[in-house]
Amino acid sequence: MERKKKDNNKLQVVKKSSILDQIDYWQLRKMIAKIIPRMTQLKGSNREGEIVREKGRKKNYQQFNLMHSEWRKQERLLNTKEINSFLEISVRAAACPMPFNMDIWDGLTCPYNCIYCFANAFRASLYTAFFDNSKTMGFRHCNSDYYKKEIDKMLSTRDWTMDKKQSLSGIQKAFALDIPVRLGIRFEDFLHTERKEGVSLQMLQYLKDIQYPVMINTKSDVPSDDKYLKALSENKAGAAVHVTLISSNETILKKLEPGAPSYAKRLAAIKKLCDSGIRVVARIEPYLFLITDDPDDMEKYMTEVWEAGVRHITLDTYSYTANNSGIRQIFMNEGYDYDRLFLAGADSQPLGSLLLGKFMELFQNFGFHCSTFDMGNTGINNDSICCEVGDWFKGGYNYGSTVMASRFIRSRQKQPTSWKNFEIYVEMNGGFLTETLKMEVKELWNLEGNMAYSHRWAPGIAPMGMDEDGIIWMYDEDLPDYRIELLKSII
Repeated sequence: MERKKKDNNKLQVVKKSSILDQIDYWQLRKMIAKIIPRMTQLKGSNREGEIVREKGRKKNYQQFNLMHSEWRKQERLLNTKEINSFLEISVRAAACPMPFNMDIWDGLTCPYNCIYCFANAFRASLYTAFFDNSKTMGFRHCNSDYYKKEIDKMLSTRDWTMDKKQSLSGIQKAFALDIPVRLGIRFEDFLHTERKEGVSLQMLQYLKDIQYPVMINTKSDVPSDDKYLKALSENKAGAAVHVTLISSNETILKKLEPGAPSYAKRLAAIKKLCDSGIRVVARIEPYLFLITDDPDDMEKYMTEVWEAGVRHITLDTYSYTANNSGIRQIFMNEGYDYDRLFLAGADSQPLGSLLLGKFMELFQNFGFHCSTFDMGNTGINNDSICCEVGDWFKGGYNYGSTVMASRFIRSRQKQPTSWKNFEIYVEMNGGFLTETLKMEVKELWNLEGNMAYSHRWAPGIAPMGMDEDGIIWMYDEDLPDYRIELLKSII
C-alpha cells in the first residue's frame, strides 16, 4: 500500500510558533542534549537495582482469645488463585477517554521485567504490606464464570434510551454506553500460561458473542494465535490491539525488556493481527530520550512496522511515577544515563512534550496516523481519541474528561468556553460516568486537584474570565507556546 504524507483529517493542526516550525526532531534533540548534562559516572558500582521494596508484616503474631482461652494466629491471607475483582473505572478517568478496564491476570511481579516499569514495585509493596502469604503467590486470574454472570445482568442496559442511560453510574453506565473495555492495563493478560489456561480467551470469546468492543494492551505474541485471532476478528463491535514496541533494536530491547518477546516475534504477531482485519496500534510508551531514538533504528522501525500492516501509532513520554531509585540503578547498571533521560523526558514536562511532539512528527511524515495522551501535543494529534481508535469503535467514550475538555475548547476556536458549555457537551455524549468524577473534572477545570492531568497544559488554551462555575477558557492559536518560551529562556 502506498504511503500517504501527513493525514491530519481528524483534527485541525495548531498553528506552530516560528521557532518550532523551523527545527526538526534531530535539531531539537541536539539542542536539549546540550542543556541536560550527562552523568559523570554511569558504572562503577555492583549495587543491584531493588525496585521492589517489600514492606513486610509481623510474623507469628498471635492474639489470646478470652472466650475460648486459647492463642490464635492472626493472619491476613491473599487469595493466591483468583482475583476478587470485577470491571472498573480507572483512577485516571478524569483525564482518560477510555477508562473502562477488565483485570484478567495478576501476579506479584510480571515476568517481562521491563526495567522502566514501576508496576512491579507497586504491586509487591502493596501485597507484602497487607498480606501474610503474598510470597506464595504465582499467577492468578479472574473467575470468568463470575464475570460473565455479572455482565449478563447489565446486557439490557445497552438497549436503553440515552435519557435512561443517564440515570446509571460507574461501571453500569460505561457498559451501557458501549465504552470499549480494555485488557492488560495493570498486568500482562497474555503470558505463556494464558495459552494453557485460556482465561483471557474465554473473555474475548464472550465479548465477541455479546458484540462488545474490546481493546488489548500487550507485549505478547499470544493474541496472534489462531483461537485469539478468531475471537478478535469476529467481534462485530470491533477489536483493537495495542502492541507495545518501543524500538526495533533487539539489543536495546533485551536490556530494557529482558523477559518480553523479541522485536521479531512481536512484528510477526502484528502482521498476523493486521492480516486478520484487526486494528493494530503500535505503542511507543515510553519514549526514551537518547535511547530509543537512534535514526537507523527508527527508519527500520517505521519501514518494517508499516510493511507489517500498521497505520496507527500512539506515543507518550516517560511517567513521572518512575522516579524510583531502584529503577535508576538498573538503568545505570545497563549503561544508560537515567538522570538525563528522566530530566528531559519526564521531570521537565514542557521539554518532554516538545521532544515527543517532534518525535511523533517523524512518524506522521512517514505516513502514520499518530496521537498521544500528552496534553501539549493535542494540536497535532490525528485522532480525537489518543488511543488511535476513534474511527474504529462505534460506541461511546468518556467525554467527561480533561483530554476531551482540551479538544472541546480548541474546537470552539476563539469563543469563550465556560464549564456550563462543556457540561452540556458532555451530557449530549452520555454524561459524566459518576458524580464524583464530575466534581474531580470540575476541580481540574478550575486549576485545582492533580494538575498533571489538567487541560491547562495544552498550548493555546488560556483563562479569559470567571463566572459562577469558575474559570472561562478560550483557545487562541496565536498565544505563545509555554514550552517554546521555556526553551528560549534556557538557550
